[in-house]
Amino acid sequence: MDKKKKASKANGDADKIYKKRCAVYERVAITLFISAIFFVGLCLVFLKRPEFSEIEKRKLAEKPELTAESYFDGSFASGFTKYFSDTVPYREKLVELSSSLNGLKGISAPKFYGSVNVVADDEGNTVEVTETTPVQIIPEEAVTEAPADEGSEPEVTTAPAVTEEVTTTTEEEEEPIENIGEFSNNGIIVDSVKMYGENAGVMLFGGSTAMGTRYADIISKYKEAMGEDVNVYNIVVPTSVEFYLPKKFRKYSSSEKAAIEHIYDSYTADVIPVDAYSELAAHTDEYIYLRTDHHWSHRGAYYAYVALCKAMGQTPPDIDKDYEVKEIDGYVGSLYGYTNDPILKNSPELFTYYKPKSDYKTYYYAYDTLAPKGEGSLFYDGVGSGYAYGVFLGSDAIHTKIVTELDTGRKACVFKESYGNAFVPYLVDSFDEIYVIDIRYFGMNAVEYMKQQGITDVIFINNAFAANTGSLIEGIENLYNYPYGTLTADEIPAVEAYRSTSATQAAETEAADDKAED
Repeated sequence: MDKKKKASKANGDADKIYKKRCAVYERVAITLFISAIFFVGLCLVFLKRPEFSEIEKRKLAEKPELTAESYFDGSFASGFTKYFSDTVPYREKLVELSSSLNGLKGISAPKFYGSVNVVADDEGNTVEVTETTPVQIIPEEAVTEAPADEGSEPEVTTAPAVTEEVTTTTEEEEEPIENIGEFSNNGIIVDSVKMYGENAGVMLFGGSTAMGTRYADIISKYKEAMGEDVNVYNIVVPTSVEFYLPKKFRKYSSSEKAAIEHIYDSYTADVIPVDAYSELAAHTDEYIYLRTDHHWSHRGAYYAYVALCKAMGQTPPDIDKDYEVKEIDGYVGSLYGYTNDPILKNSPELFTYYKPKSDYKTYYYAYDTLAPKGEGSLFYDGVGSGYAYGVFLGSDAIHTKIVTELDTGRKACVFKESYGNAFVPYLVDSFDEIYVIDIRYFGMNAVEYMKQQGITDVIFINNAFAANTGSLIEGIENLYNYPYGTLTADEIPAVEAYRSTSATQAAETEAADDKAED
């Protein structure tokens, strides 16, 4: 009996000791948990918040100003929530850590980014069944502002993301496509993609015959408006997915060649098609596209220029002899920013660009008011490796005029999105003057403007995605249809005020000159 009591007592004592230890462990765990939360809270409150994302190459959300109006209409609360979540301290490191941990999961399915749909058969031929689905272009697009001088880095601002409706080609009913970047697309793939023997990513092409027809229609209207004496060239550029997508993934990307041919066959006026596709296809063993970016390389843009020269009856300079070669090492581009894929981060590339040896001057103007901003540089050699593609023109949201010392009697106006930035510099060897209009940013009716400037050659250069993206086509339409081009209603009053003031000043100056002559 005594043994049983002793054993029972021993068990009871052990149980008490165990419970005491558990209580201690619980208190320690709770203390550590609360301390961790408190520490994280302090970090979120007191640590410096980032203002710019090197990975995504965009400005992060800014802290909203508290006013009575913003408080009561809810805009302050929503703006502060966005600011708080978008500017977490050490944001870039946390994103990279997350990507690295995801890469340690072992065997996984191919790395697709975005909601990827089957849009073609196994040979890449577009499937005939189509449907219209709402497309959300989710990330905001980085807009590079021209720096104050050639040696400084461009300033990057943010343009709003765009939601629009486009027609996508599908095999069966799918969920709405989640787009990545500024163009309507079918997602991004990194898995197994190789370019020039090295790791790469490509943006998958969806395409739409309806969008292609709409694009061809508006280009035709420009030709009709400009008349018989003005040449209108259209260059639709294939992207890297057309030449480097592994065969096993072809069903996820439509044929860009077919989409381009459809556009070229759909003109209703005498538009001159420029066959950049064949020139690029003949040089796929050269570095014509960037591996980590959705853009082409400067060498790729040269071959589009070669195609234009053939259409104009000109002989282009030799890229390997007639240009000054410049390099920026360690570039990792937009595809990494969209995906955070460590494969791309660990595969930096050498960014090479070619500076014409011709003499020219470059002038910049505000895209909305067209107010002069002074002489600048066609190339911004001081950009770092994170901004390498911004070396061309320095900006999208600006109007550019280039004056050469040629005497050809030809003036070109180029309508472009960011693919055109790399293309424009080559034109200094073909035209006396080049006017550059970004199809997203221009505050005047384009036809009226071109007639004022005496344009002889109109050049549309857009990649296959842009030529199938409704918002970008709409930009070209707005430039044709409206007196204020692509400006929003909020931007117009300031432009009207500026132009009114400028007109008054010009009239006063003229009157003063007349009086002085008298």
